[in-house]
Amino acid sequence: MKIIALQLYTFDELSEEVQKEIVERERWNIMDQCMEVCGSDYVKSLDAFTKLTDTMLCGWEVGYCGYNFNLKYSDSLMFECPVDCDKDIYAENLCGKLLFRYVDNNIIPYITQGKYYFLGKYINEKYTYKYRRSRIIKSVGNDCPLTGLCYDFYLLEPIIKYYKTWCSYPDNFSLTDLIEQCYDSFFRCWHEEYKYWANDEDAIREALHNNQYEDRLYYEDGRVYNAV
Repeated sequence: MKIIALQLYTFDELSEEVQKEIVERERWNIMDQCMEVCGSDYVKSLDAFTKLTDTMLCGWEVGYCGYNFNLKYSDSLMFECPVDCDKDIYAENLCGKLLFRYVDNNIIPYITQGKYYFLGKYINEKYTYKYRRSRIIKSVGNDCPLTGLCYDFYLLEPIIKYYKTWCSYPDNFSLTDLIEQCYDSFFRCWHEEYKYWANDEDAIREALHNNQYEDRLYYEDGRVYNAV
């Protein structure tokens, strides 16, 4: 009978030099696995936003190297002129006050709620509180109203910014421009997360230490121990 003794190490027990080799070796695997987990959440937010805005992406791609998307807006009228069809307004020429009115009526009600407040007064010598939500004073951008996921924010941030400061936008800034900003903000965030998991050494070390690699053991030179 032979008895073979192996000296195995956790990631934290390895030398700094070997740890660096493992970090470099595993960075792309960690990126792929982490993005596979959160990718479905990105898609949930994306699907909810396309329904809210009546838009469609004919194609999109996102990864470590970059992102791109092809936006298609609904051909339906935004505003119809009752006397001259040549003055009908579509998404690409919906600008100015009409754009603000459209956003206020068709998007803001679905991503905001009235601010919560209370009033107090004496009734029969007893101080009484009444709680209610305002129908006028809106609370904008305090949560993630599409899916409850944080990725909603990156889609809605340009709309919230526009809603608060629309008077400062160029006169020819259109609904199409606004929606493109939303998608660009979203895919840029998605792309940056790919880069984060591949490039940030602290994040890679955390994944190696805490997440799916926590039960992995290594030989002294950094090779992975396979018990099978």
